[in-house]
Amino acid sequence: MRKIPCALQLSSAASCWSRRSHSLLLNLGSFVIDATGDTQRPAAITPSQPAATVYGACVLTVLLLASGQAGGAIIERTTGRATDLRSGRLLYEEQHWIRTTGSERSRLVVYRCPDGRPFARKRVMDTSFSGAPVFDFDDARDGYREGVVGASGTRRAYWRASASSPLRERTVVVGPDTVIDAGFDDWVRERWNALAGGSTSRAQFVVPSRGVRVPIRVQRVDAPSAGLVRFRLSLDNWLDFVAPSMQITYDASTRRLRTFEGVGTIRGTNGAPLKVRIDFPKAPQLADSSASAYEEALKMPLAARCE
Repeated sequence: MRKIPCALQLSSAASCWSRRSHSLLLNLGSFVIDATGDTQRPAAITPSQPAATVYGACVLTVLLLASGQAGGAIIERTTGRATDLRSGRLLYEEQHWIRTTGSERSRLVVYRCPDGRPFARKRVMDTSFSGAPVFDFDDARDGYREGVVGASGTRRAYWRASASSPLRERTVVVGPDTVIDAGFDDWVRERWNALAGGSTSRAQFVVPSRGVRVPIRVQRVDAPSAGLVRFRLSLDNWLDFVAPSMQITYDASTRRLRTFEGVGTIRGTNGAPLKVRIDFPKAPQLADSSASAYEEALKMPLAARCE
């Protein structure tokens, strides 16, 4: 696979840092784990490290790739419905496009308010490191942004708490056991037989807002019904006793993600990530899977608020 120097992503992924709770929030595509962390914030970018310029160049590259290749690509679309984990109330929807051109694959996720207006977007592109794509997430409601760029074993992770906050950047090292954002899905599929057979697997998940890799553990647990396989994802250290875990359910035959339960990527009005259940359909949707629909989703303006 050709290495892409910079690009962007699909689910909802990376991490958030909460000043109020001094906690570390791992965001795995649509998934987040909360773990107590230290209170040191990432160092601000220096003039010699213009992260905003780097980010802008990456966005431009992805837009050019999208408009230049979407016509000859295979595009698949699916929509996940995110509801409140307790009440079942619809909180938002996330529309996922997966575009495959030859051996290259990129993903686009548009997050929509209950009334259908888009308010956030994520772009992801695979690299030669399976499970460690590059991505960019942007929430127009408050200007929160995070992502990872670079296709080699050394990446640049960036993060911004709000539109008025400075963009911060750190270097992270990527290895065979590294997972970034929606790359978690590929990581699971590569280890499917072992995981489904009951073995426990471990990885290092990149948290952009901290510039670190956090150890995670994945193991199979009882599924709600036949034909489904469920995994529990938690921190791989003593903090597992105080940090909430996530449950991720797949279709046993197709290995497609069906349900996620836990702390999600999208934050509420108080700035804290929402506790959600996200349900995905059994098969991808054919409607609005055209190249024109993909490009429209890539460029559509984002709403500054959900009513």
